[in-house]
Amino acid sequence: MIRHLFQLLGACLFLVHATAALAADPIPIKIGYIPVGDCLQYYVAEEMGYFAAEGLAATGLAMKGGAVIAPAVEGGELAIGWSNTVSIILAHAKGFDFVFLAPGAEGVAGSHDVHALLVAADSKIASVADLAGKTVAVNTLGNINEAAMRALAEKAGIAPDSIRLVEVPFPDMAGTLAKGSVQAALVLEPFVTDAVSRGAARVLDPSPHAAFGSPYLIGGWFAKKAWIKAHPAEAAAFLRAVAKASAFIAATPDKAREILRERTKLAPELAAKIVLPRFPETLVPAALTGIIDVAARYGLLAKPFPAAEILAAPGD
Repeated sequence: MIRHLFQLLGACLFLVHATAALAADPIPIKIGYIPVGDCLQYYVAEEMGYFAAEGLAATGLAMKGGAVIAPAVEGGELAIGWSNTVSIILAHAKGFDFVFLAPGAEGVAGSHDVHALLVAADSKIASVADLAGKTVAVNTLGNINEAAMRALAEKAGIAPDSIRLVEVPFPDMAGTLAKGSVQAALVLEPFVTDAVSRGAARVLDPSPHAAFGSPYLIGGWFAKKAWIKAHPAEAAAFLRAVAKASAFIAATPDKAREILRERTKLAPELAAKIVLPRFPETLVPAALTGIIDVAARYGLLAKPFPAAEILAAPGD
């Protein structure tokens, strides 16, 4: 009898140790991001060990933008990706199973404006109204910057479609302006500060996303709703890691800038001057409502829908 008890105890101890070992093994997860300041949460979470602390073995893939990241998430190559808000709004309207899992960068008028509408330093263009019939660069058509340009045009008293929009990657925008291929460009940090500080461009409008309201969600971390339901533990762990990163950025912005500088190879003087977005710790529908309304107003979206439809949490 005693021998059987010891055997049972030994079996139980084996199971306990085996379970602990399994729990200690980090879960691999692939995350797609864009190597810009808007994705600073990823850099911080990796650098500070927040992913590892939550039991995740995160592999980050730097990609050009949502046009590349979304298909990778849809196809299962990535579990989670970063995207601007409008791209996920439009994908949802087309029936894709994408939802925001965690907030990313948030724009705040006057303090956390990371976008600016630039023109060449010697340009004769004095206002947005002067862009009627002209060509303006945006990083991707059908995204948050196209919606912003349509709204800016209407606010300036010109037809929303009177400005011709062309796709130019953010790093190439200053050079494209200098060549005269475009007359303005809607640019993102750090390229705004870089172009202006070098005298290559000047700011025509410092808050081109004002139509979305303040604050508004520039972009965030998204996944397929089916993946979140199938992997609630991983989704929750990712949420906690990103929330820790957001808190770190808010509490120690100088350290966050240093991480951004090291990971993106920014010049120290540029990293010290660029505007950083705000990184909220929770998703709020109100931060997306204005964007959905603007996208619908200018024909990017057939009709508005409740922002809550593209927000998710583990277990939903």
